[in-house]
Amino acid sequence: MNQLFTRLAYASGLATLLFSCNTADNCRELTGRWSNREGQVLVFEPDGKATWLIKFGSQYDTFAIKYQYDCSQKTTTLDLSEFQTGPLAGKTLYGIVEWSSDSVFRFDAEPGANPDVRPVQFNTEHSERYYKE
Repeated sequence: MNQLFTRLAYASGLATLLFSCNTADNCRELTGRWSNREGQVLVFEPDGKATWLIKFGSQYDTFAIKYQYDCSQKTTTLDLSEFQTGPLAGKTLYGIVEWSSDSVFRFDAEPGANPDVRPVQFNTEHSERYYKE
């Protein structure tokens, strides 16, 4: 009987630990300035507004956008919307996020012919790492 109780307590503790670690890994603070160190900067405000800066030569194109960040599911999502100009004008870019640490995340969105499709797994050709500045 003591062995059964010990095993149940151990299993319960392990499940709680795994669940809490998974939630903590998915939910990190997104607000602030993030750079992919290759000419793209995302600045997330706490009110759901963001600025996407893309460097072309010595100039930046600036896109004021909105974002929706959801870390309540198994896969964290990040959707960028309300583009006013450029190829994404009027569209929403549906993406997924994977955190490496509090200061590094990987973002993947399908930029091809149909940006309205959320990726189901990370594609090394499309995903980019962003670093907290």
